Amino acid sequence: MQKLRPVLIVFVILVALFIIGWTTMGQKPFIRTTLSGLTLSALFFMVAAGLTLIFGLMDVLNFAHGAVFMIGAYAGWQFFTNPTFIFGLLPLIFAILTGLSIASPLRPRLQRLSIPEKVYNPLRFLLYIISAVLVVISLLGYDIISLAETAMVATMTASDPLMEASPQEALTGFWIRPLLLLVAGTVLSITSQLPRTPNTDDEGKTTWKGWLLSAALLLVTIVSSLTRESGAIAVLEMDANLRFVFSLLTGFLVGGGIGAAIEITLIRPLYVRPQFLVLLTLGLAFVLQEVTQVLWDPLAYQMSRPPLFSQPGKAENILTWFGQWNVTIDIFGVTFPSYRLFIVVLGVVMLIAMAIVMSKTRLGMIIRAGVQDREMVEALGINVRTVFTLVFALGVGLAALGGIGAAPFIPVEPTMGTRYQLQAFITVVLGGMGSYGGAAIGALLLGFARAFGDYLALRFSLSPAISEASTVIIMAIVLLVRPAGLFGRKE
Repeated sequence: MQKLRPVLIVFVILVALFIIGWTTMGQKPFIRTTLSGLTLSALFFMVAAGLTLIFGLMDVLNFAHGAVFMIGAYAGWQFFTNPTFIFGLLPLIFAILTGLSIASPLRPRLQRLSIPEKVYNPLRFLLYIISAVLVVISLLGYDIISLAETAMVATMTASDPLMEASPQEALTGFWIRPLLLLVAGTVLSITSQLPRTPNTDDEGKTTWKGWLLSAALLLVTIVSSLTRESGAIAVLEMDANLRFVFSLLTGFLVGGGIGAAIEITLIRPLYVRPQFLVLLTLGLAFVLQEVTQVLWDPLAYQMSRPPLFSQPGKAENILTWFGQWNVTIDIFGVTFPSYRLFIVVLGVVMLIAMAIVMSKTRLGMIIRAGVQDREMVEALGINVRTVFTLVFALGVGLAALGGIGAAPFIPVEPTMGTRYQLQAFITVVLGGMGSYGGAAIGALLLGFARAFGDYLALRFSLSPAISEASTVIIMAIVLLVRPAGLFGRKE
């Protein structure tokens, strides 16, 4: 009963507000404002869902979370509108992943090396320099901006993307790029496994799984290099609804990949210095935003909705919408965009998926155990560093998924993540660190507060800043009553 008390309090408050709103606002304004509040709540939760994992479980204050929300929107928009850019980068990404994967099968042999102490640090530094130089050489002359502009041209000219000339580089000049990245990744993987002293503990272990993974990644690299243009055409020719589903998956995978790379290369060395992590992620947010403006210009683009939510007309109710796919639905006499309901459904699905993963799967058990007692989990033979990388990748991937999910509803622009990141932090603080259920409740409170605040500001000709301040006021009130948040635990 103690755990349910915050839920009951929030429920009573919402019911009281709804009764007051229903009796004073009128039926249609109340329903319209409530639906808008649900939409905002889903958007806030989609950003906060991953943040509550990273912030609550790993104690990492990730100020780049909103930037990855933006990156997910751009990646999905690019894939849905014209995936030429995505297919142009895939071979390069898989090439360096192939090289990095070689670290696992080579580990037993590398661990037996005997490297003099005087040579160890200079050798590692030299290998890092060589790998960086190889990466730079591999990208020289590669017109990445032209690849990114393919979606911009398709959006602004409304032309058939298939009629546009493909900017993909000819294979005769392209093949050297993934080859150099393969070598760079291999050098990095070798460098990461160089021992200070010889270690023969891994001598008898089999490495066929590692070699199999490397071979599979190499095959994918070759195939993606050969199908850069034909793959993009095949995506554009597929059903638009199916392409939208793949866009959601693309945004999630891009965000997860960026999250894993950030955790391994930047976050992991600074766990013992949390104050540096704040500066690091804050700077990373600005870097990602500037890179986005270089690739796609500081303009706002609107991703077209899939046919599932764009057929002319208005459905009489939700049941009628199935099969007609109208752009709007009649809900208790209020005309409401059908895609906004999809955003609400996406937020609910995300909440259910997180609950299942964290409470019903072995991965969730390992994550929770690793946070509580890292040494004990490592003593059981579980690599906690890998688990934390998965948590960070999952959290960032959820933010990117929210970005592409919101792209047909809000403008795709470099500042879109900044607008929602503050609300995500407030949501996490309201719900309690690490509580995805609390994040959902917090998102509901903030979403309804913002929606009803906007309505009151418009009705009484008040400043819009009042509705924006309502979310901060709610956070202050909750923290005064429960400093650890609605579902937080006192340390």
